[in-house]
Amino acid sequence: MLKVKDLRAMPIEIPLKQSLKWGRSDELRALEHVLIRVELSDGSIGIAEATPRPSIYGETQASIVAIVETRLAPLVKGAELASFQCVAEISARMDLIKNNNTAKGATDMALHQALCRATGTTLAAHLGATRERIRLSYIVSTGAADEVLADVEGAYRSGIRAFKVKIGKDVARETETIRELIARYPAAQFYVDANQTLAEEDAARILNALYDLGVIHCEEALPLEGIRARRALRGQCRMPIIADDSAFTLADLRRELDFDTFDILNIKTARTGFSVSKAMLRSCAEAGKAVMVGSQASSLLGCLHAAIFAAQREVACASECSFFLKTDADLSLAPTIRDGWLSLAEAQSALDKLIMSSI
Repeated sequence: MLKVKDLRAMPIEIPLKQSLKWGRSDELRALEHVLIRVELSDGSIGIAEATPRPSIYGETQASIVAIVETRLAPLVKGAELASFQCVAEISARMDLIKNNNTAKGATDMALHQALCRATGTTLAAHLGATRERIRLSYIVSTGAADEVLADVEGAYRSGIRAFKVKIGKDVARETETIRELIARYPAAQFYVDANQTLAEEDAARILNALYDLGVIHCEEALPLEGIRARRALRGQCRMPIIADDSAFTLADLRRELDFDTFDILNIKTARTGFSVSKAMLRSCAEAGKAVMVGSQASSLLGCLHAAIFAAQREVACASECSFFLKTDADLSLAPTIRDGWLSLAEAQSALDKLIMSSI
Protein backbone atom coordinates (compact mmCIF):
# COMPACT_ATOMS: atom_id res chain seq x y z
CA MET A 1 0.00 0.00 0.00
CA LEU A 2 1.41 3.38 -1.07
CA LYS A 3 1.93 5.75 1.85
CA VAL A 4 3.55 9.09 2.60
CA LYS A 5 6.99 8.41 4.05
CA ASP A 6 8.36 11.92 4.52
CA LEU A 7 7.49 15.61 4.17
CA ARG A 8 10.04 18.39 4.52
CA ALA A 9 10.53 22.08 3.70
CA MET A 10 13.65 23.60 2.12
CA PRO A 11 14.09 27.40 1.92
CA ILE A 12 15.30 28.83 -1.38
CA GLU A 13 16.00 32.33 -2.70
CA ILE A 14 15.67 33.36 -6.34
CA PRO A 15 16.65 36.89 -7.42
CA LEU A 16 14.40 38.98 -9.65
CA LYS A 17 15.55 41.05 -12.61
CA GLN A 18 13.68 43.97 -11.05
CA SER A 19 11.32 44.36 -8.11
CA LEU A 20 7.56 43.88 -8.48
CA LYS A 21 5.44 46.68 -6.99
CA TRP A 22 1.69 46.64 -6.42
CA GLY A 23 -1.05 48.20 -4.31
CA ARG A 24 -0.10 51.35 -2.43
CA SER A 25 3.26 50.26 -1.01
CA ASP A 26 3.88 46.53 -1.53
CA GLU A 27 7.13 45.47 -3.16
CA LEU A 28 8.76 42.12 -3.93
CA ARG A 29 12.52 42.25 -4.48
CA ALA A 30 13.40 38.54 -4.51
CA LEU A 31 11.58 35.22 -4.26
CA GLU A 32 12.24 33.96 -0.74
CA HIS A 33 10.29 30.76 -1.23
CA VAL A 34 10.19 27.23 0.16
CA LEU A 35 10.39 23.93 -1.70
CA ILE A 36 8.04 21.33 -0.24
CA ARG A 37 9.36 17.80 -0.79
CA VAL A 38 7.24 14.66 -0.38
CA GLU A 39 8.62 11.13 -0.44
CA LEU A 40 6.38 8.07 -0.71
CA SER A 41 6.94 4.56 0.60
CA ASP A 42 8.09 3.38 -2.86
CA GLY A 43 10.67 6.16 -3.11
CA SER A 44 8.65 8.40 -5.42
CA ILE A 45 9.33 12.11 -4.92
CA GLY A 46 7.08 15.13 -5.37
CA ILE A 47 8.24 18.74 -5.15
CA ALA A 48 6.22 21.96 -5.16
CA GLU A 49 6.81 25.62 -4.38
CA ALA A 50 5.38 27.54 -1.42
CA THR A 51 5.23 31.30 -1.99
CA PRO A 52 5.11 33.28 1.27
CA ARG A 53 3.51 36.72 0.99
CA PRO A 54 3.43 38.36 4.44
CA SER A 55 1.20 41.22 3.28
CA ILE A 56 -1.31 38.85 1.67
CA TYR A 57 -1.39 35.60 3.65
CA GLY A 58 0.70 36.48 6.70
CA GLU A 59 3.18 33.71 5.91
CA THR A 60 6.95 34.06 5.84
CA GLN A 61 9.66 31.71 4.69
CA ALA A 62 10.40 30.82 8.33
CA SER A 63 6.73 30.31 9.23
CA ILE A 64 6.24 27.90 6.32
CA VAL A 65 9.23 25.81 7.38
CA ALA A 66 7.95 25.78 10.95
CA ILE A 67 4.35 24.81 10.14
CA VAL A 68 5.53 22.01 7.82
CA GLU A 69 7.94 20.58 10.40
CA THR A 70 5.73 20.93 13.48
CA ARG A 71 2.19 20.43 12.18
CA LEU A 72 1.84 19.31 8.56
CA ALA A 73 4.51 16.60 8.53
CA PRO A 74 3.07 14.77 11.59
CA LEU A 75 -0.39 15.06 10.04
CA VAL A 76 0.62 13.78 6.60
CA LYS A 77 3.24 11.11 7.31
CA GLY A 78 1.85 7.59 7.13
CA ALA A 79 -1.25 8.61 5.18
CA GLU A 80 -2.39 6.30 2.40
CA LEU A 81 -1.95 7.78 -1.07
CA ALA A 82 -3.65 5.72 -3.74
CA SER A 83 -5.72 8.25 -5.72
CA PHE A 84 -6.61 11.89 -6.31
CA GLN A 85 -9.33 11.46 -3.69
CA CYS A 86 -6.77 10.35 -1.10
CA VAL A 87 -4.84 13.59 -1.60
CA ALA A 88 -8.07 15.58 -1.32
CA GLU A 89 -8.81 13.84 1.98
CA ILE A 90 -5.32 14.67 3.29
CA SER A 91 -5.85 18.29 2.25
CA ALA A 92 -9.15 18.36 4.11
CA ARG A 93 -7.31 17.22 7.25
CA MET A 94 -4.68 19.92 6.70
CA ASP A 95 -7.46 22.51 6.64
CA LEU A 96 -8.00 21.80 10.34
CA ILE A 97 -4.92 24.03 10.64
CA LYS A 98 -6.13 27.53 9.89
CA ASN A 99 -4.55 29.92 7.37
CA ASN A 100 -1.00 28.90 6.25
CA ASN A 101 -2.40 29.02 2.73
CA THR A 102 0.68 28.43 0.60
CA ALA A 103 2.28 25.92 2.97
CA LYS A 104 -0.81 23.73 2.64
CA GLY A 105 -1.24 24.47 -1.07
CA ALA A 106 2.32 23.45 -1.91
CA THR A 107 2.05 20.31 0.23
CA ASP A 108 -1.08 19.31 -1.68
CA MET A 109 0.67 19.86 -5.03
CA ALA A 110 3.74 17.92 -3.93
CA LEU A 111 1.52 15.00 -2.89
CA HIS A 112 -0.17 15.00 -6.30
CA GLN A 113 3.21 15.21 -8.04
CA ALA A 114 4.56 12.28 -6.00
CA LEU A 115 1.46 10.21 -6.78
CA CYS A 116 1.94 10.89 -10.50
CA ARG A 117 5.52 9.64 -10.34
CA ALA A 118 4.47 6.54 -8.37
CA THR A 119 1.78 5.62 -10.88
CA GLY A 120 3.65 6.63 -14.04
CA THR A 121 1.02 9.24 -14.86
CA THR A 122 1.65 12.73 -16.17
CA LEU A 123 0.34 15.60 -14.08
CA ALA A 124 -1.70 16.74 -17.07
CA ALA A 125 -3.49 13.39 -17.31
CA HIS A 126 -3.89 13.24 -13.52
CA LEU A 127 -5.60 16.66 -13.45
CA GLY A 128 -7.68 16.06 -16.57
CA ALA A 129 -5.92 18.76 -18.60
CA THR A 130 -7.08 18.43 -22.21
CA ARG A 131 -6.26 21.75 -23.87
CA GLU A 132 -3.21 21.40 -26.10
CA ARG A 133 -2.16 25.01 -25.44
CA ILE A 134 -2.41 27.43 -22.51
CA ARG A 135 -2.85 31.14 -23.17
CA LEU A 136 -0.53 33.09 -20.88
CA SER A 137 -0.66 36.56 -19.38
CA TYR A 138 2.04 38.59 -17.66
CA ILE A 139 1.95 40.72 -14.49
CA VAL A 140 3.31 44.23 -15.06
CA SER A 141 4.74 46.05 -12.05
CA THR A 142 3.63 49.55 -11.10
CA GLY A 143 6.14 52.31 -11.73
CA ALA A 144 6.97 55.23 -13.96
CA ALA A 145 5.59 55.08 -17.50
CA ASP A 146 8.98 54.28 -19.04
CA GLU A 147 9.46 51.37 -16.58
CA VAL A 148 6.03 49.94 -17.38
CA LEU A 149 6.57 50.31 -21.13
CA ALA A 150 9.97 48.61 -20.92
CA ASP A 151 8.55 45.74 -18.85
CA VAL A 152 5.77 45.13 -21.39
CA GLU A 153 8.18 45.39 -24.32
CA GLY A 154 10.46 42.73 -22.84
CA ALA A 155 7.59 40.36 -22.13
CA TYR A 156 6.09 40.94 -25.58
CA ARG A 157 9.42 39.96 -27.14
CA SER A 158 9.30 36.79 -25.00
CA GLY A 159 5.99 35.85 -26.64
CA ILE A 160 3.43 37.27 -24.19
CA ARG A 161 0.26 38.79 -25.66
CA ALA A 162 -1.89 39.46 -22.57
CA PHE A 163 -0.86 41.77 -19.73
CA LYS A 164 -2.14 42.61 -16.24
CA VAL A 165 -1.26 46.22 -15.40
CA LYS A 166 -1.34 47.37 -11.78
CA ILE A 167 -3.31 50.55 -11.05
CA GLY A 168 -4.32 52.51 -7.96
CA LYS A 169 -1.43 54.83 -7.11
CA ASP A 170 -2.15 57.52 -9.73
CA VAL A 171 -5.06 56.45 -11.92
CA ALA A 172 -4.86 59.42 -14.30
CA ARG A 173 -1.19 58.78 -15.03
CA GLU A 174 -1.71 55.01 -15.19
CA THR A 175 -4.58 55.49 -17.65
CA GLU A 176 -2.33 57.44 -20.00
CA THR A 177 0.28 54.69 -19.81
CA ILE A 178 -2.35 52.08 -20.63
CA ARG A 179 -3.56 54.21 -23.54
CA GLU A 180 -0.03 54.22 -24.93
CA LEU A 181 0.35 50.45 -24.39
CA ILE A 182 -2.85 49.73 -26.31
CA ALA A 183 -1.67 51.96 -29.15
CA ARG A 184 1.77 50.32 -29.27
CA TYR A 185 0.53 46.72 -29.08
CA PRO A 186 -2.79 46.44 -30.93
CA ALA A 187 -2.47 42.64 -31.06
CA ALA A 188 -2.21 42.37 -27.25
CA GLN A 189 -4.87 42.34 -24.54
CA PHE A 190 -4.65 44.41 -21.35
CA TYR A 191 -6.48 44.11 -18.06
CA VAL A 192 -5.92 45.83 -14.73
CA ASP A 193 -5.48 44.93 -11.08
CA ALA A 194 -6.47 47.66 -8.62
CA ASN A 195 -5.53 45.64 -5.52
CA GLN A 196 -8.53 47.07 -3.62
CA THR A 197 -7.30 50.67 -3.97
CA LEU A 198 -10.20 52.41 -5.75
CA ALA A 199 -12.77 54.52 -3.91
CA GLU A 200 -16.37 53.30 -4.04
CA GLU A 201 -17.64 56.59 -5.47
CA ASP A 202 -15.05 56.61 -8.30
CA ALA A 203 -14.67 52.95 -9.24
CA ALA A 204 -17.46 52.60 -11.82
CA ARG A 205 -16.41 55.79 -13.64
CA ILE A 206 -12.76 54.73 -13.75
CA LEU A 207 -13.48 51.20 -14.92
CA ASN A 208 -15.96 52.28 -17.59
CA ALA A 209 -13.42 54.77 -18.93
CA LEU A 210 -10.74 52.07 -19.05
CA TYR A 211 -13.18 49.66 -20.70
CA ASP A 212 -13.84 52.26 -23.41
CA LEU A 213 -10.07 52.39 -24.00
CA GLY A 214 -10.01 48.64 -24.59
CA VAL A 215 -9.10 47.25 -21.14
CA ILE A 216 -10.91 43.92 -20.84
CA HIS A 217 -11.09 43.07 -17.08
CA CYS A 218 -10.41 44.52 -13.63
CA GLU A 219 -9.24 42.54 -10.60
CA GLU A 220 -10.36 43.53 -7.07
CA ALA A 221 -11.26 47.18 -7.55
CA LEU A 222 -12.67 47.80 -4.05
CA PRO A 223 -11.72 46.88 -0.46
CA LEU A 224 -12.80 43.36 0.46
CA GLU A 225 -14.86 44.35 3.49
CA GLY A 226 -17.33 46.24 1.29
CA ILE A 227 -19.07 43.21 -0.15
CA ARG A 228 -22.29 45.09 -0.91
CA ALA A 229 -20.29 47.83 -2.62
CA ARG A 230 -18.47 45.21 -4.67
CA ARG A 231 -21.76 43.63 -5.69
CA ALA A 232 -23.12 47.05 -6.65
CA LEU A 233 -20.01 47.88 -8.68
CA ARG A 234 -20.49 44.79 -10.81
CA GLY A 235 -23.90 46.14 -11.81
CA GLN A 236 -22.62 49.68 -12.41
CA CYS A 237 -19.66 49.02 -14.70
CA ARG A 238 -19.43 47.34 -18.07
CA MET A 239 -16.03 45.82 -17.39
CA PRO A 240 -15.99 42.20 -16.12
CA ILE A 241 -14.67 41.87 -12.56
CA ILE A 242 -12.03 39.35 -11.46
CA ALA A 243 -12.16 37.88 -7.94
CA ASP A 244 -8.77 37.10 -6.37
CA ASP A 245 -8.16 38.21 -2.77
CA SER A 246 -11.90 37.91 -2.10
CA ALA A 247 -11.81 34.17 -2.80
CA PHE A 248 -8.79 32.72 -0.98
CA THR A 249 -10.70 29.58 0.01
CA LEU A 250 -13.60 27.47 -1.16
CA ALA A 251 -15.73 28.96 1.62
CA ASP A 252 -14.80 32.46 0.42
CA LEU A 253 -15.79 31.50 -3.12
CA ARG A 254 -19.18 30.25 -2.00
CA ARG A 255 -19.83 33.59 -0.26
CA GLU A 256 -18.82 35.56 -3.36
CA LEU A 257 -21.05 33.37 -5.53
CA ASP A 258 -23.96 33.97 -3.15
CA PHE A 259 -23.47 37.75 -3.44
CA ASP A 260 -22.67 37.52 -7.19
CA THR A 261 -19.72 39.92 -6.92
CA PHE A 262 -17.57 38.77 -9.85
CA ASP A 263 -17.45 37.46 -13.41
CA ILE A 264 -14.06 35.70 -13.46
CA LEU A 265 -12.28 33.79 -10.70
CA ASN A 266 -8.49 33.90 -10.47
CA ILE A 267 -7.59 30.50 -9.03
CA LYS A 268 -4.10 30.43 -7.55
CA THR A 269 -2.88 26.89 -7.13
CA ALA A 270 -0.07 28.22 -4.94
CA ARG A 271 -2.59 28.97 -2.19
CA THR A 272 -5.23 26.27 -2.75
CA GLY A 273 -3.21 23.38 -4.18
CA PHE A 274 -4.74 21.13 -6.80
CA SER A 275 -7.41 19.53 -4.63
CA VAL A 276 -9.22 22.68 -3.52
CA SER A 277 -8.53 24.40 -6.85
CA LYS A 278 -10.38 21.55 -8.58
CA ALA A 279 -13.38 22.08 -6.30
CA MET A 280 -13.31 25.82 -7.00
CA LEU A 281 -13.15 25.14 -10.73
CA ARG A 282 -16.24 22.92 -10.50
CA SER A 283 -18.14 25.52 -8.48
CA CYS A 284 -17.42 28.22 -11.05
CA ALA A 285 -18.44 25.98 -13.93
CA GLU A 286 -21.74 25.22 -12.22
CA ALA A 287 -22.34 28.93 -11.57
CA GLY A 288 -21.46 29.98 -15.12
CA LYS A 289 -18.38 31.95 -14.06
CA ALA A 290 -15.20 32.19 -16.12
CA VAL A 291 -11.83 31.12 -14.70
CA MET A 292 -8.20 32.12 -15.04
CA VAL A 293 -5.20 30.68 -13.17
CA GLY A 294 -2.52 32.65 -11.33
CA SER A 295 0.82 31.54 -9.94
CA GLN A 296 1.35 34.01 -7.04
CA ALA A 297 4.68 35.32 -8.35
CA SER A 298 6.14 31.83 -8.60
CA SER A 299 9.40 30.65 -10.09
CA LEU A 300 9.47 28.29 -13.08
CA LEU A 301 8.39 25.32 -10.93
CA GLY A 302 5.26 27.00 -9.59
CA CYS A 303 4.43 28.52 -12.98
CA LEU A 304 4.56 25.11 -14.68
CA HIS A 305 2.32 23.56 -12.01
CA ALA A 306 -0.16 26.41 -12.49
CA ALA A 307 0.03 26.28 -16.30
CA ILE A 308 -0.71 22.56 -16.45
CA PHE A 309 -3.71 23.10 -14.15
CA ALA A 310 -4.79 25.91 -16.51
CA ALA A 311 -4.93 23.46 -19.43
CA GLN A 312 -8.26 22.13 -18.17
CA ARG A 313 -11.27 22.68 -20.40
CA GLU A 314 -13.02 25.02 -17.94
CA VAL A 315 -10.20 27.58 -17.96
CA ALA A 316 -10.90 29.92 -20.88
CA CYS A 317 -9.08 33.12 -19.87
CA ALA A 318 -5.38 33.88 -20.24
CA SER A 319 -3.57 32.66 -17.12
CA GLU A 320 -0.79 34.33 -15.15
CA CYS A 321 1.79 31.55 -15.41
CA SER A 322 4.69 33.52 -16.83
CA PHE A 323 6.24 35.13 -13.75
CA PHE A 324 9.37 33.03 -14.25
CA LEU A 325 10.31 35.54 -16.98
CA LYS A 326 10.94 38.07 -14.19
CA THR A 327 13.39 35.84 -12.33
CA ASP A 328 17.15 36.13 -12.67
CA ALA A 329 17.58 32.36 -12.75
CA ASP A 330 18.60 29.55 -15.09
CA LEU A 331 15.65 29.22 -17.48
CA SER A 332 17.26 26.71 -19.83
CA LEU A 333 14.45 24.24 -19.07
CA ALA A 334 11.66 26.78 -19.62
CA PRO A 335 9.33 26.01 -22.53
CA THR A 336 9.00 28.53 -25.35
CA ILE A 337 6.03 30.93 -25.38
CA ARG A 338 4.77 31.33 -28.96
CA ASP A 339 2.52 34.26 -29.85
CA GLY A 340 0.90 34.21 -26.40
CA TRP A 341 0.56 30.44 -26.01
CA LEU A 342 2.39 27.69 -24.15
CA SER A 343 2.28 24.09 -25.36
CA LEU A 344 0.90 21.69 -22.74
CA ALA A 345 3.23 18.93 -23.95
CA GLU A 346 6.26 21.22 -23.63
CA ALA A 347 5.12 22.44 -20.20
CA GLN A 348 4.76 18.84 -19.00
CA SER A 349 8.16 17.89 -20.39
CA ALA A 350 9.79 20.91 -18.75
CA LEU A 351 8.15 20.11 -15.42
CA ASP A 352 9.33 16.49 -15.53
CA LYS A 353 12.91 17.61 -16.20
CA LEU A 354 12.75 20.26 -13.48
CA ILE A 355 11.46 17.76 -10.89
CA MET A 356 14.21 15.30 -11.83
CA SER A 357 16.87 18.00 -11.50
CA SER A 358 15.53 18.95 -8.06
CA ILE A 359 15.48 15.44 -6.57
